[in-house]
Amino acid sequence: MELSEDMTADSAHYRKRAGRPRLGPRSAGDHLRSRRRIQWMVLTKLAQICLLLTAFVQAALHGMEKPSSIEELRNAIKEELDRGGHGSAGVALVSSERTIWADGIGIANPENGRRADKDTYWRVGSISKSFVGLATLILEERGVLRLTDPVADLAPEIEIRNRWKDSAPVRLVHLLEHTAGLDDAHPKHYASNDPTPLSLRQGLDFIKELLYCRWPPGLHPSYSNAGPAVAAYIVQKSDGRSFEDFVVEEIVKPLNMTGAGLLLTDHVESRLASGYGESGEQAPYQHIAVRPSGALNATPAQLARFVRMLLNRGELDGRRLVSPRSIDRMERPETTLAAALQLDLGYGLGNYSRAVGGFVFRGHNGGMPGYHSEYGYLPDQGLGYCVMVSTSNGSVVNSIRNLVRDFLIRDIEQRRKPSIAEMPGDIDQWTGYYRPITPRREYARFVERLDGVSSIRRVEDVLEFSRDGRDIEFHPAGNRVFKRKLRPMTTLALVEGPDRTKYVQGEFGNLRQVSGAIVWLERIVASLLALLMFSSPLWAVAWVPLRLAGRFKGRPVAVRLWPLLALISLAVTVAVKGISLQLIDELGQPLLTLAAISFVGLSWGFVLLAIKGLTCALRSDPQKVGRFARWHSLAVSLACLVAAVYLLAFRAIGFPPW
Repeated sequence: MELSEDMTADSAHYRKRAGRPRLGPRSAGDHLRSRRRIQWMVLTKLAQICLLLTAFVQAALHGMEKPSSIEELRNAIKEELDRGGHGSAGVALVSSERTIWADGIGIANPENGRRADKDTYWRVGSISKSFVGLATLILEERGVLRLTDPVADLAPEIEIRNRWKDSAPVRLVHLLEHTAGLDDAHPKHYASNDPTPLSLRQGLDFIKELLYCRWPPGLHPSYSNAGPAVAAYIVQKSDGRSFEDFVVEEIVKPLNMTGAGLLLTDHVESRLASGYGESGEQAPYQHIAVRPSGALNATPAQLARFVRMLLNRGELDGRRLVSPRSIDRMERPETTLAAALQLDLGYGLGNYSRAVGGFVFRGHNGGMPGYHSEYGYLPDQGLGYCVMVSTSNGSVVNSIRNLVRDFLIRDIEQRRKPSIAEMPGDIDQWTGYYRPITPRREYARFVERLDGVSSIRRVEDVLEFSRDGRDIEFHPAGNRVFKRKLRPMTTLALVEGPDRTKYVQGEFGNLRQVSGAIVWLERIVASLLALLMFSSPLWAVAWVPLRLAGRFKGRPVAVRLWPLLALISLAVTVAVKGISLQLIDELGQPLLTLAAISFVGLSWGFVLLAIKGLTCALRSDPQKVGRFARWHSLAVSLACLVAAVYLLAFRAIGFPPW
């Protein structure tokens, strides 16, 4: 920007007067220029405020313009897809009597310009688990098996390692309700992408290292793709048909969903919507090892019939699959500690509850690379929906889901249950700190146990749950079960384990009571370690240039260098893991193997370099290297070793992550 003559003159004037006080009064020109600057600043601020208010009003008006007709809903969904820039959507609205609307929006296949419609297929991911739950109930009603049967009796050839097997065996119901304590799939378990369909037994062999109990079965829910896959194998073995054939013949055909299934048939492939990643790249079809946990392909019209069957309590168009009692059981969790207190929130048999406004929806969602789907229904109101979106863009997916769900309930009066229970008399026993104890994937435990610490305290007649700097109020609604003030269901329970240990279960997972002294000790130690480790590269910014300039000539630098190299090794280790996880679908098995070898080598390099730094600092002469350099390197190396021991204890480093 060029300076005006007036500005240049002013600058020269102030340069000449710099360093000495102003003795005389300001000139009229100075006052005029000052007033103009103030006026300009005020006008600028007012303009900014007006722009912000305009944007706020536009956003508010846009939020108020909710669709009131199916055509408006279609247009709103189309706008969201256009905002995302790619993908298509399949939508269905149903009542117990009929499919109100089923259609597709957008371009399903950009290569041939095929538009999406009600008969376009989308990948619906973990919605497959609802079919596993229903299949199990079908066989139970026929007397072939029972939910309470031990897995070791039904399929002894599938080994589930359980050190509590004598007192708490894994039962079929634990697999379906995710209460067996099984680990969930690690990145390496997604590396099997063989288009030749694996048998279900081959798929279970591929993920067999996940089949172990991390705590006694029947206590805590923790989502795992391994459990439903084993349950599907039991269905297959008990019936004699493959699980894929069982689903087609016992569920798909009776519900007139012909074409839907777990295999990529020519029919499905010819009508499958193209999926897209978060950045708009086209997502290839991923063949997963255990199809019953997430390989289902279906159209909006087909999934709508499945939801209608649930609304009709197991029957559709005169054809009954299971009894109303079985559908009730499908929707009701029974094997958690919180279930004994009748907590509303929970995961049943491939079916879970969630609160939306003043309503409690049942259903399931699912995701695959490039796809996200969800179905939900209101049993009491007899209404439901299906949403399928061929993008991994979470913002677009959530917006379309909310549009559809809000449209479904737009004319229904919301009823909220009042909190009428009194605070438990022994509530003070439950206050204090709590630590997460059931990570979905075991490799994340080392982070969650520190990062997820929460606290509970009583504030008069309210239970205050604090996490991540947020204080959330819960109101008593029964025997140690609590709900948020405007929620229609209880979502938090204070429970006691068989050993009298106190837990919190509900919307924040499963947490165990822990001493506040331990929590603060860990926080202080973690902060100190992080400060020391971070100080090494900061100090290197100072001493490396000085060393290159010859300031430390004659002084050994190894004592400073080893801790720095250890931290560089750790940083590269984290980078290798992060990049590999982001690109796991694109890298392929050879590059994944190379990345795994690099990760293991670099992480052990971090350990060895930390040890080298510690021994070098201990052996160094403080007169030669300097007292500060020696003690600082000693402290940083020791901090690296403590961190290494912690990470190794949880197998976060030093072992192949995939």
